Amino acid sequence: MKKTIAIILAKSAYSTGRILGKSGTALPGLLAEKVDGNLMSKLVKGNFPDGIVVVTGTNGKTTTSKMISDMLNGSGVVHIRNTAGSNMRRGIISTLIQNSNLRGRNKARMAVLEVDEAYVPSVCSAIKPKYVVVTNLFRDQLDRYGELDSIAKSFEKTFAGTKSKLVLNADDPLVASIGIKALNKPIFFGISDYQGDKIINDHTADSVFEQESGEKLQYLQRYFGHIGIYTSKNKKYTRPEPNINLIKMRSLTKVGSDFDVKISTQLKKINISLPGIYNIYNSLAALATTEALGLGVDEAIRSLSKTSSAFGRGESIEYSGRRVKLLLIKNPTGFNQIIQTYLKPKPQSNTLILSINDNIADGRDVSWLWDSALEDLSSYTGKIVVSGSRSYDMALRLKYAGFNMDNIKIANTLKQALDLATAADPSESGIVYALNTYTAMLEMRQTISRFSAVKLKGISK
Repeated sequence: MKKTIAIILAKSAYSTGRILGKSGTALPGLLAEKVDGNLMSKLVKGNFPDGIVVVTGTNGKTTTSKMISDMLNGSGVVHIRNTAGSNMRRGIISTLIQNSNLRGRNKARMAVLEVDEAYVPSVCSAIKPKYVVVTNLFRDQLDRYGELDSIAKSFEKTFAGTKSKLVLNADDPLVASIGIKALNKPIFFGISDYQGDKIINDHTADSVFEQESGEKLQYLQRYFGHIGIYTSKNKKYTRPEPNINLIKMRSLTKVGSDFDVKISTQLKKINISLPGIYNIYNSLAALATTEALGLGVDEAIRSLSKTSSAFGRGESIEYSGRRVKLLLIKNPTGFNQIIQTYLKPKPQSNTLILSINDNIADGRDVSWLWDSALEDLSSYTGKIVVSGSRSYDMALRLKYAGFNMDNIKIANTLKQALDLATAADPSESGIVYALNTYTAMLEMRQTISRFSAVKLKGISK
């Protein structure tokens, strides 16, 4: 009875929100779980006969989930996904309810659920996923998560002895170590050849120590942060051999990548229309997942080649006659990857919007701005518009990084920021890069939708 009441309440809240023009994805689940504290377990019981895929990690969860979903669609597997990126308990419950009838039943064969790192223990305990994908672990929102080691320890405890099939990043020593105590042999993905620029002022190597002895790892190659090919001094702990292994980097540009991947004994050429090494890792994670699922490799690669950006993660939208590319930033590693992919390559003259909020969903602590590699861009010549609740913190960070402050303007609203960035100027052309924290990104999408001919949906399909 409680389950039914909870579902009815949540569906009513969702319908009311749509009538009022609200796109919130967490409130229905929050209300439902207050009625029935065991609702999440009940909503998966008897459903999803082919299993549940959990995707977690610091960066890349939304894009990797979308890639996996695209591959399942290409293979004709009916599934559901929390497409709006609402990845805490309440958001996941909302997704399950939206796709269920009043009895909590649905017709999907699988579920692909992006899960916030802090909620992995409770969510995995409730839904018993058949597959778990961990993209990476980096320092992120210290006010919410605490130090990185606390998240890693919670993962290790959750997955020790688990029957879930783990899909792990071999190039992240903290992630790779999670698989040591797993009952099933993990599937690892990684990069063995990298040809591309690197950040000079990269101070985001958060996990460069061997977990047992505490000794510093030795790196044969380091791509960014603590990601790379490593070994301990005594050689007892080394980077696992990837099952999905990028062995040849052919091209890496602002618009996409070409590379060769060894999958078991097969060599496959892959092209993706998403730029950056971080999106290559996302694609490898998705391919490794389809390998775990037993889907056809060729169909998975075809689907991957057609995958577009997840919402707010590289979307290119027209506003006032200019193209605005929305790029999510929420921690120093993610910020550095945006710098490495879009801003550091010449010419360094595109107009930028930097919108920094400190709402709960963003993280109250914005000290991570000081660990970003903005010094790599100290000679940047493009116009920069700063906005958000922590706009002055961002402007101060740019000043200390050596930017020309004459090029920097502070906007009181995102509408003003967009207007300043896209204002007609004969000397300006090209894409406007809008780097936003999470709530700023949502607000920017709403602002563009409200004040332009482009009507954006709240989620990506």
